[in-house]
Amino acid sequence: MRRQASFLLISIVVIVACFACSGDCSDTATPDSFKSIGMQQLAGTESTSSTSAATNAPHFPTFTAKPTYSDVVVATVATDLMGEGTSRDLCMNIYKPEGRMDPTPAVIYVHGGKWSTGDYTCAALMDGRKENGTFLACMDLLNSGCTVVTADYRLSQEAFYPAMVWDLKGQIRFLRANAEKYNIDPERIIVWGESAGGQLVNILGTTGGVEELEGDVGGNLDYSSRPLAVVNYFGMTDILRLAPDQYKRPYVMDFPSVYDTNDADGSTRGQLLGFGGKVQGKGNAVLRGELGNPGNPYENPELPELDRRALHRAYLASCLNFISKDDCPFFICQGGMDHRVAMAQSERLFEALTRKGIEAYLFTSSLRSHGDQGDFANDAAKRFVRDQFGLATPSLY
Repeated sequence: MRRQASFLLISIVVIVACFACSGDCSDTATPDSFKSIGMQQLAGTESTSSTSAATNAPHFPTFTAKPTYSDVVVATVATDLMGEGTSRDLCMNIYKPEGRMDPTPAVIYVHGGKWSTGDYTCAALMDGRKENGTFLACMDLLNSGCTVVTADYRLSQEAFYPAMVWDLKGQIRFLRANAEKYNIDPERIIVWGESAGGQLVNILGTTGGVEELEGDVGGNLDYSSRPLAVVNYFGMTDILRLAPDQYKRPYVMDFPSVYDTNDADGSTRGQLLGFGGKVQGKGNAVLRGELGNPGNPYENPELPELDRRALHRAYLASCLNFISKDDCPFFICQGGMDHRVAMAQSERLFEALTRKGIEAYLFTSSLRSHGDQGDFANDAAKRFVRDQFGLATPSLY
């Protein structure tokens, strides 16, 4: 029988997260390099009067383990957003658990960063420059005998949505096609994402078989891109309702930030949809006002072509449009004081999944913000993963 559960925690800690990563691509296999998971709590660093020094100083735990397989090239993808003719390699890093000879289950970590920053190396999360509790919780699954893969996807300044989804589905297919090489169980692959990465794993978990969102990145089209389960940390579920949901919460939201990233001309989320930024310089408020009739709001034939395309991308970016009874289990985690993504987004997802009979869990920490949700939440997420992989005793949920 499928299970549904909702959790409520009270926390007095509010941590705000942002995500940034950087790296290069070259295929280097070092299967003997992984000895142990390397998490280290940094000693306190002295404050400095230099703004740049304070910004670059590590304040969070570090992750010191090296990938077993680094800079694995999955495909070469176009980055010519405005027809520049540019491209780059799409890469991943693969971390293997120590001492395992049998095929292991795999967790794919999908980074955040407003769809505009970060990459598969997760460098700023590794060295403690950025808040990294959710990332470290995922990496800790190495200690449960899981392979952990840090994935890459094109950013909004490189390609319009849904190129990011095509990239991630291509990486799932790549892992299944190369399961023997990397000693992975192809039937046990879970996706774990936070913030922008949370939105993307929501789509991965609800669009199996949706041809328009499958793409052909990396080939291997005979293999499935469906994950076994999804772990979503504070990822949005409806891009055009994101700002209105926050505007209803004046005691929580950072109005300038919400407006600038969503509704302002040239907003990053308008750029994601091919509507703002370099294209038309419009924000999602304009696009939201162009929604059509209630029966089919994303279709408005009276609009200019660029606007119609952007509306369709908004449709493809909202997982609520695709949920079916065949979807995989979900673990959803979000803070009640999230100043970037309103709790209503996660609540709608949880309700939509449970209405379809999908195994779903909503774990909320009432005073947490957009970032680390604390040990209790992270332990629950890891327990969910182990349960889905069959690595743990029956769930205590």
